Amino acid sequence: MSFAAPVGRAPAGRVFLDRRISRAGFFAAAGVLAALNAQADQIINILTVRWLTGLFVELGGISAIIWFAMYAALKIGIEGEAEPIRRRDLAVVGIAVFLSFIPLFFAAKGAVLLSGFYLLATSRPGSSSRRVALILLALTGPLVWGRVLLNVFAAPILALDAHIVGSLIGFDVRDNVIGSDSAPIKYFIGGGCSSVHNISIAILLWATAAALFKIRLDRRYLGVGALMVVWMFLLNIVRLSLLGLFPQHFDYIHVGGGAVLFAWFDLIGAALLAGFGVIRAAERQQ
Repeated sequence: MSFAAPVGRAPAGRVFLDRRISRAGFFAAAGVLAALNAQADQIINILTVRWLTGLFVELGGISAIIWFAMYAALKIGIEGEAEPIRRRDLAVVGIAVFLSFIPLFFAAKGAVLLSGFYLLATSRPGSSSRRVALILLALTGPLVWGRVLLNVFAAPILALDAHIVGSLIGFDVRDNVIGSDSAPIKYFIGGGCSSVHNISIAILLWATAAALFKIRLDRRYLGVGALMVVWMFLLNIVRLSLLGLFPQHFDYIHVGGGAVLFAWFDLIGAALLAGFGVIRAAERQQ
């Protein structure tokens, strides 16, 4: 004797796993894995040189905001509503995981991009999957788009930074070189010191905060994002200016403890602005 009875038919060829599985978490795990592998060389290099401070102070050479974005994606994915996972989802995640372990510099970055775009195109507005997709796409800012911009428009971008710094400290500027043969110091601004990287990090934090706390992108919250970009830009200009004003401390400011302090100033200032924006937006959008 049995009390079992049919409860309906599952759609053939569509749902692969049942609704108890979080689709957002599935893609968040794949996207974060790809993001970590995209920065594996950077993590290994800094931990090889100085593993203790590199791990606990410099966070593996990765911005704390990138770590926060990866954490937020996983948190949203784990706590997200259950959604059916289809066979094509498994195929996309499989491709993303495969790309993550290919030893080519662009493969893992492409996996983050693939996961974000696919999830954005196949998720409902306001769903956990859509929020994870926004974070993954924002992660491609510092991982992909910032570097693409620098490669394509390196000359005007770096020259702009150099001319702003040169005008502030009174040094001659030619292209991205600050100072002249008669100046006490002569240095150039490379891609790693460009303000583009800082701006992409600010946008990442702004987007991550919106996704994590379910904030709609209204006019005031867009204004907060603009303030975060300005903060990051100005702080980078200050650091570059100090390199010329205090040449005896060049290494300390450029790659040493001074650089770490500026990284934390970046984080604290941007986090305070983001927190203010989230609190005010939450009050408006109740």
